[in-house]
Amino acid sequence: MNKLVPKAITFDIFGTVIDWEGEIQEFFKNLMAKYGITGVDPKTVQQRWEEIQFDYIQEYKPYRKVLYDTMAMTCEEFGFKFTEEDCTAFANSMSTWKAFPDSVEAIKEIRKLTKFVALTNTDNDIIDACLKNAGIEVDDIVTAEMAGCYKPHTDGFDLSRKRLGLTVDEMMHAGFGFKYDVVPGNKLGYRTIWVNRQGIIRPVDDKEDILCGDLKTLAYILKGMAAVDAENE
Repeated sequence: MNKLVPKAITFDIFGTVIDWEGEIQEFFKNLMAKYGITGVDPKTVQQRWEEIQFDYIQEYKPYRKVLYDTMAMTCEEFGFKFTEEDCTAFANSMSTWKAFPDSVEAIKEIRKLTKFVALTNTDNDIIDACLKNAGIEVDDIVTAEMAGCYKPHTDGFDLSRKRLGLTVDEMMHAGFGFKYDVVPGNKLGYRTIWVNRQGIIRPVDDKEDILCGDLKTLAYILKGMAAVDAENE
């Protein structure tokens, strides 16, 4: 009988561990202030950028290029003034984005129970710098650069299993992005965890196995699961 706590959990990073929505909103807020742009709020711009980005990453390109190009595409759509330097600054900003307040301590607790593996839609150097800046240690990292594709494509999931030497039944996958993480995880047969930090309505009919609002809560849930596993030994 498989234990409730898996041998490893692959985690989305940006949006789940790192506050990508908040950091992107802050970038657009500063850009708009720089050029005196009014009439639209940064959250609306960020949400539209995410839609543009999701469509753009269906074909693999290095993520710095994704950031550069989608920044320009978003500004053009909204009619914002911008420069190539603004796009470069956006592309370079990702490695400095901050973690959610609960992430560092929660990850330490989770790693006492199972392996914490980053499965992230970015470049190798970006995730290395971002985790180092945030003071976060993980057990392994699989990037879009390694896999040659972005989630929701599943090659990264497959690569993580191969690196760990585990099966789907021995793992779980966690993420904030329902269409990036829960949908492909379910398709592959993972038990999935939706870290719904923004409290959004489930966008499709797929259903996660565990729902929580942050990693601190997830750590508590996993501790409870570990206690049940211990009783059943």
